[in-house]
Amino acid sequence: MNADFLIHQELETPIPIMVEEELTWKEPVQRVQALAEKGLKEVPPSYIRPVSERPCLDKQIHLGDDGSIPVIDFSGLEDHRREDTMDQISRACEEWGFFQLINHCVPVPVMDRTVAAAREFFDLPLEEKQVYANKPWSLVGYGSRIGVTEGAILDWGDYFLHYLWPLDKRDVDQEWPRKPASYVETLDEYTHALHNLCSRLLEALSESLGLRKDYIGEIFGWPDTNLVLRINYYPPCPSPDLTLGVGSHSDGGVITFLLHDNVPGLQVRKGDRWLLLEPIPNAIVVNIADQLQILSNGRFKSVEHRVAVNKDTVRMSLATFCNPDVDTIIAPAEDLVNDDNPALYRAMTYGEFLESLCRDGLKGKDYVESFRR
Repeated sequence: MNADFLIHQELETPIPIMVEEELTWKEPVQRVQALAEKGLKEVPPSYIRPVSERPCLDKQIHLGDDGSIPVIDFSGLEDHRREDTMDQISRACEEWGFFQLINHCVPVPVMDRTVAAAREFFDLPLEEKQVYANKPWSLVGYGSRIGVTEGAILDWGDYFLHYLWPLDKRDVDQEWPRKPASYVETLDEYTHALHNLCSRLLEALSESLGLRKDYIGEIFGWPDTNLVLRINYYPPCPSPDLTLGVGSHSDGGVITFLLHDNVPGLQVRKGDRWLLLEPIPNAIVVNIADQLQILSNGRFKSVEHRVAVNKDTVRMSLATFCNPDVDTIIAPAEDLVNDDNPALYRAMTYGEFLESLCRDGLKGKDYVESFRR
């Protein structure tokens, strides 16, 4: 893959693109949904992972079996439970890097309609989805792979990606699907509800670090911080033990919100074990991402995760990434650095971080660790 990355200056997007005239698909892009619908008996070789990367489905540990799953009642921030709730958030960020939020401020009917609209898009005929096919130099649109490297190991899944926020960056007319007819109205409603949740959570995260409540938001450009939606579609797979829906990685932004359809598949790394998350109905999963690990000087941990697929059932999830602009300078917060706690990471722009990530693809937590002093 050519390392000469550009950033889409017109939108100041955190989604990298490369020099357009130098990038083409080196091999045909295969839609995994269409592949699965052919009734394959075997996984094509391009989707088979090395043995060390396979999901070990017969040995996976169900997260929550030991009662340690981080589940946080967000409504506790509004009453006498506030101190305890803040402590739960802090411990989840420090020990796990993720948690499930219940009783949050996103209405359940809005969540249900959002998942339904996403599913209706993927139920459209292939030719109608192809209208939104992404380009080799951009992740925006309907896609099935990241990067153009010939012979790369591919993920067993398709996706649809577009901006949600800020409003002046999203292109509803060109980048949002016109079908189903409810899509634009539904996703707009979800966007505003999620933006409200994100605002409140960023304040809570700031306070849990001992910073003023608007600190994290101010660093990352709130209220105009980018919210980018990726809808993931993982069709049934004839040999789910050989492949992954998404390979191991930590998210590169600030935080990620995950809305799911209650089909298990998300695996989280805890030490040397991969744990399967059991979805809680109506909960929203929150991932701490790399930029927040850096800002907290390593106190908060971005979580390494991957996605397993299954043989019988479609799985869908909607991940919304809260990302800064590419020229945002990221460094450990000054108030968290002193002689006893020196800065663990060097300062960088988010664009610099993203260039490394997108040049080489998903590599666990290699990128955030490469910025250590």
